[in-house]
Amino acid sequence: MKKLFAVVSVALASVIAQAATLPEKLRVLAVDLDRALIETPGVPGGEIAQQVRTLLENADPDVVCLQGVLDWETAERVGRLKPGFRLVTCSAFEAKNPNVPAAQVAILARDKAAISWVEEVSDNGGFAFAVLQAGSRKLGVFSVQSTLANSAASAPLTERILAEISKLQKFPQNRPDSFLVAGSALVKSSPIVEAGLQSISAEAPGAYPTSPIRAEFWVNKAGFIARPRAVAIKGLKAPAIVSDFDAGSSFSTKFAYQTPLLFQGESPASLQAAVTATPPEGRSLVWPVGIATAFLVLFLLVLLRRTPTSTEMALMPVNGNQQLGPTEKEQIRTGMLDWLKSAFLQRLLSQRQQMLNNEAEATRRTMVIEEKLSNLQNALQSRIGAYEARIERLEVELTAATSENRDLIRSQIDLLKEKVAKAKEERAYTRN
Repeated sequence: MKKLFAVVSVALASVIAQAATLPEKLRVLAVDLDRALIETPGVPGGEIAQQVRTLLENADPDVVCLQGVLDWETAERVGRLKPGFRLVTCSAFEAKNPNVPAAQVAILARDKAAISWVEEVSDNGGFAFAVLQAGSRKLGVFSVQSTLANSAASAPLTERILAEISKLQKFPQNRPDSFLVAGSALVKSSPIVEAGLQSISAEAPGAYPTSPIRAEFWVNKAGFIARPRAVAIKGLKAPAIVSDFDAGSSFSTKFAYQTPLLFQGESPASLQAAVTATPPEGRSLVWPVGIATAFLVLFLLVLLRRTPTSTEMALMPVNGNQQLGPTEKEQIRTGMLDWLKSAFLQRLLSQRQQMLNNEAEATRRTMVIEEKLSNLQNALQSRIGAYEARIERLEVELTAATSENRDLIRSQIDLLKEKVAKAKEERAYTRN
């Protein structure tokens, strides 16, 4: 009986452990709390916590990367806002100013980490790192925090992240198969491209955002499934960003740049209505309203030019028995016409200004898309050049290698040629 109980316990533990493993296609959320105090939702001072809880419920992420956390207890409090999360790791950087608490970084996830640690780079800037099991692959997650103004890109922090990835790729055990960097911006440079890191900028939360997007995502040997989405949180200076990733694919999906990230219960139409300042229906009403106004003006002109044919239609006397003469009637008619002309002209000018604004916004978005496509083309070209240079070096080594090493070098050359073919295919698609 005891033996049977032990077998059942082991089986249940195995099922629970398997269920807790994160999927290969997972959702990651990055939030900069900016040292905000997270209280219990519903009590005075708990407004930000309620906003974060709503975001966790709507986004339903698998991993949460926090920056600007007050302390370990605050990170745990965020994890308790939605059941199922556990605090994987949190930093304990010392404050440089006794009057200002140090900002901490943390990682929350639905599963435990195989290994995790934190490291301070400079002046409370640093990162938290954890290796999580995502399906059959190990995913290395960085939660990065910069101390520069507006969380701008930091060269020392970027260099440290790249060095850390290079070191982790040589681990004999718990070596990540892919990497994800979330949080403060990294310096976009050739070392980033050579390291195989890719990024897609997040869409602003609305046509005219009130706060800049400070955070971003970078992946290595993983792909974006949808474009990162920025979500404004009332009480925080910068919006949070959330995106879907495929830890089992080294390339982003073909529609990752255009596919919007939808929360549960949302549709593309509802999302467009939520983030667009002017609803699409408003544009279609411009001309019908103008035409209707023109017909109304013409109708009033015809009505005012008609002469009353009966005593019921005649103008009522004013000031006793005085009647309006032709001059007074003409003045009233002229004033009425001038007012209608002015109102109609103002309406046309307002519609014209609205159309100009819509055209300017469409032009701006087109330029942004073209710039992103150009940057992607340059990154792909740099990656192809690096692959081809590596192939040339391996071919030189192949001629001088012994018979034992030739098969290994040939396999490396074939792998690099396959990567070059995939990169050229992706470049051709983005060009089209």
